[in-house]
Amino acid sequence: MGWLRKKFDLKLKKDAFPFQKESFNLIKDNEYFAIFHEQGLGKTKIAIDLAYYWLESKSVDSVMIITKKSLIDNWINELHFHGNLPPIILSSDKKSNFDKLAYPGYLYLINYESLRSNLKAFESFLKFKKVGVILDESTVIKNPISKISIVMHKLAPLFKKRIIMTGTPISNRPYDIWSQIFFLDLGERLGESYQNFKDDYDLSNSLHDDPGGQIIFENNLKMLRNKIKDCNVRETKQSAGIELPGRRFTAEYIEMDAQQKLLYEKMQIDLSAEVFKDGKIISDDVEVILKRLLRLVQISSNPKLVDESYSNIPPKLAAVENIVDEVVKNNSKVIIWTNFVENVDEICNFFKNYEAVGIHGKKDLKDRNKLLRLFKTDPNTKILVATPGVAREGLTLVEANYAIFYDRNFSLENYLQAQDRIYRISQEKDCTIIKLLTANSIDDWVDSLLDAKEVAARYAQGDIDKEEYNKRISYDFAEILEDILRC
Repeated sequence: MGWLRKKFDLKLKKDAFPFQKESFNLIKDNEYFAIFHEQGLGKTKIAIDLAYYWLESKSVDSVMIITKKSLIDNWINELHFHGNLPPIILSSDKKSNFDKLAYPGYLYLINYESLRSNLKAFESFLKFKKVGVILDESTVIKNPISKISIVMHKLAPLFKKRIIMTGTPISNRPYDIWSQIFFLDLGERLGESYQNFKDDYDLSNSLHDDPGGQIIFENNLKMLRNKIKDCNVRETKQSAGIELPGRRFTAEYIEMDAQQKLLYEKMQIDLSAEVFKDGKIISDDVEVILKRLLRLVQISSNPKLVDESYSNIPPKLAAVENIVDEVVKNNSKVIIWTNFVENVDEICNFFKNYEAVGIHGKKDLKDRNKLLRLFKTDPNTKILVATPGVAREGLTLVEANYAIFYDRNFSLENYLQAQDRIYRISQEKDCTIIKLLTANSIDDWVDSLLDAKEVAARYAQGDIDKEEYNKRISYDFAEILEDILRC
């Protein structure tokens, strides 16, 4: 039983960057804290250093790292790279978990779903042992009424030390942060009512013609930053002083072909009646609206997603072909991001001459990891096509220095996390981020909405000041949507 508690060397193999050491010293003796460093700044290293410190100082008996199932292998590799303490892997096997918890070890690694399915066993374990916890990608618990959030909030007081970490704490809307902070302080800073908090921090459609509401929203963002400043640390790549290569953002507008345009206009007319009532948008919740408009997003991306009779090469795919040819000439690699599984398969088939590989949620985790390793190690595999849901977080993919967003949904987290798979510590080449936008389509609204969300998030997180916020913020996304759908 190699997982039983033994004497292990608690010395770390790797030294931390200065900004990581500063964060570690700020956090190490606190009961709870949030590590909100921007993606690609080595939050994992800080977490591992904290775990070793807690164990060496006997602040805790054990440390439990909770992450997404898809990131377990990544954590195993990081723990081996930075230290000599092997993790005990817990799974959905209740009998195996019971045996492992009965003879406590130093370091446990488990995914969120397995923890939820073994709640009683973990409650008992935490009542009799001093355990520190590290919640990786803590936006998993951003929805307080989700099953996993309810479980984590229930367990929170039983942990002796609590750390949450994510590069996108405000992953979509400002109210996403409430549940994460509640796990730390049980409502001390942001209140015990999620609904009250949500009402004050909603980036709604109505703001575009409500100057007073805009001022209130801005003031609320500033107050949010002040309320949580004593329990979180955040560095951006700029503030951390990390010297990275350059990064260039470009947008390419692609015209629809005739068949695509006819299909789009027909769907536009059908959906307009669903979204408008008495000349007004039916809901202030843009996510609700987008779900209704998903078919427009699909047509803008690839008409075959809604009409199997469409036989042309989609205009976006033709545009990607030109970009890929340039990438290969530069001896570079590229990641193509799309939200649709069917697109992953079609794009991979289109670029099979470049030995493109694709990953999405319908592929087995082992197969996905195998394809990722191939992309990272095989010089002939130039293209990775992926859905953000399976590859946006925790992965270092600096073998590529181009990222193409074939299409995007309303999730700011998807967009920011995905682009920073290539732009992070250890990247040696200049990076290019390209977003493809179908001209005069729903893509304009998605683009405007994501821009507004990013500016609001960066202001609340302290990344930008008030002057920069006022310079960059736009509430025109609702107006853009009205223009798109009034047909």
